[in-house]
Amino acid sequence: MLNKYSDENKKIAMGFLSYISDLKDMANLDQELKLYKEDENRQLYLWKSNIEDYSGIVALSFSDHTVFIEYISLSPSYRSQSNIFKIFDDIQQRFPELTILGNFNLGKLLKDWRDNKADQESELSKKE
Repeated sequence: MLNKYSDENKKIAMGFLSYISDLKDMANLDQELKLYKEDENRQLYLWKSNIEDYSGIVALSFSDHTVFIEYISLSPSYRSQSNIFKIFDDIQQRFPELTILGNFNLGKLLKDWRDNKADQESELSKKE
């Protein structure tokens, strides 16, 4: 489940952002949070898996027809393809009218996710 970032979750967000090598420096981290707070076309979301605590953070930017995943930073114990796919599902559910795109590192995962969804839909249609 995606929950929009707010200042009350700043310490949690900073913890997940610190997993990103470019954001280990406090000044860079603060600048990143400020960027997402001030730019209306960028949003940060904290992600919960099936448990009560947050498991990661997702940075998104928006254009007229797309939502672009800038990065996903997960707690080490949640770094798996299945969790990334759950995040993609959550993004699609939240923004169904937008096409999901991702950074270079997420490109293959997005393709695999789309292929997996197409396979699931194909299986469902065969059963009907």
